[in-house]
Amino acid sequence: MPSDTTKEEEETVVYKTPFPLTGEEVSNAGRKYRLPAKNDFLAFRNYADSLEGYSLRCNRPNDTIVWSKKVKGESLNVVKVFSVYPGVDPQTMYDMLQDGLYRVVWDTYRIEAFCIVQLSPNTDIGYYAAKSPATGVTNRDFVNQRAWHSAGNGEFIIFNTSVPHRDVPTNYLKANKISSDSVVRGFSKITGYLIRPWEDKGTKGCCLTYVTQCDVGGWIPTMVMNYVTTKASPNTVKTVRGAVAGFTEWVPKQSDYQRTWTSDPDPFDVPSLENITIQFAKEKWAGESGSS
Repeated sequence: MPSDTTKEEEETVVYKTPFPLTGEEVSNAGRKYRLPAKNDFLAFRNYADSLEGYSLRCNRPNDTIVWSKKVKGESLNVVKVFSVYPGVDPQTMYDMLQDGLYRVVWDTYRIEAFCIVQLSPNTDIGYYAAKSPATGVTNRDFVNQRAWHSAGNGEFIIFNTSVPHRDVPTNYLKANKISSDSVVRGFSKITGYLIRPWEDKGTKGCCLTYVTQCDVGGWIPTMVMNYVTTKASPNTVKTVRGAVAGFTEWVPKQSDYQRTWTSDPDPFDVPSLENITIQFAKEKWAGESGSS
């Protein structure tokens, strides 16, 4: 016999990540979201570290390497950036990238950013709106499910993928009178960071692998977007380099500073881990000087 009361059926979110999310399902605001399991972070690590199918686009010895990759059946390229940060501890880099309060200090493109909901201790859904860096191009905003993991031995992972959420419709900025400018909703298929220790020729620090496949939406032709993303990626590294330097000075000045994202290291259950990108960079830069 059917019930007299009808409950609104929840929509199951469909993910576009290059690897499946396999954790438990949680409900929020009329939708069912999938959490990442520990093995999904390992899948991201392998995805970010792989060089299969990539073409080298930029090489700055002892600094930065940029690649791009065409994906069969998809118009948007994957862009990958590897950069080294001598003297910067991996934990410091991780904390800087996680700290929403400090982002207000260093992110000059930020219009609005906040956590919509915490789905689990290491997963949230957040909103981010940014000014366009190009004249005549409309501002963009994103709604992303973000997850993070401390894998031990100085390794950290942060990645996101775009999802819908009831609390942030496409007219959110105007409806809340935050900005009168038009905004286009972008979509991150996958964007993330792999942070690892770096040691070469007696120099210690950390290295950062940044990988993204993102559709900013709007009228911009895909060919132009692929070109701009590849060319602009080294500038992201420059911004991060300046931000992490300022972070070490900023933190001691904060009273009652808390790292809400911290967790005990949880190493992956595998015999060994490859470091393909690190090995490539060391071999590529051995004996090189200048840029190519």
